[in-house]
Amino acid sequence: MRLVLPILLCSALHAAEEYTYWVEPCTKEVAAATACAPGDEALGAWAFEAWQRESKGALVFKKSPTEAHARIQIHWANGAMNLYGETQPVLVDGKRGAVIYVLPDTRALGPDIDHATRSDHLLRDAIVYLTCLHESGHALGLEHTAEFADIMYSFRYGGDIVEYFERYRRLLKTRADIPAHSGISDADRKAVQHLPFN
Repeated sequence: MRLVLPILLCSALHAAEEYTYWVEPCTKEVAAATACAPGDEALGAWAFEAWQRESKGALVFKKSPTEAHARIQIHWANGAMNLYGETQPVLVDGKRGAVIYVLPDTRALGPDIDHATRSDHLLRDAIVYLTCLHESGHALGLEHTAEFADIMYSFRYGGDIVEYFERYRRLLKTRADIPAHSGISDADRKAVQHLPFN
């Protein structure tokens, strides 16, 4: 009986941070405005699953039945943003959260990406997935890095942008392979495991 209290205290000290999430469904109206695809909602969900898996128990993600109470929300954006994605911090039910905007139309990401994805829809899905992953990293509190291997790498540091996505694409044979390849580097993994969640 004397061991019960230390075990309970240890569990309390290492309780996982829980996030509810919501990913915008790609309805006909949303698709017409943003060029999202019907399967894009799964790409967003897989990004959250990847962070949960790589956090080694520090994070738990649960799908929210409503947008209003989701701590992290993913919305599909149109080409007017001129960005792959953007994350805006918000408070949701008194807790830190974020609204994420992801551009699913790779034709709006410049001629090199447009050319590379025209004949390779799996590369397009990889780009949307990795953008969801990067932006949700910001939502959790991760900063940009200058390391090309990291999902939190910033393109402002240069480098071959097409290759950044192609190296991940080469890990995939089918779309179903995406959940098996997180795209998260060792440095990203260590960073998310040491975030001061609140």
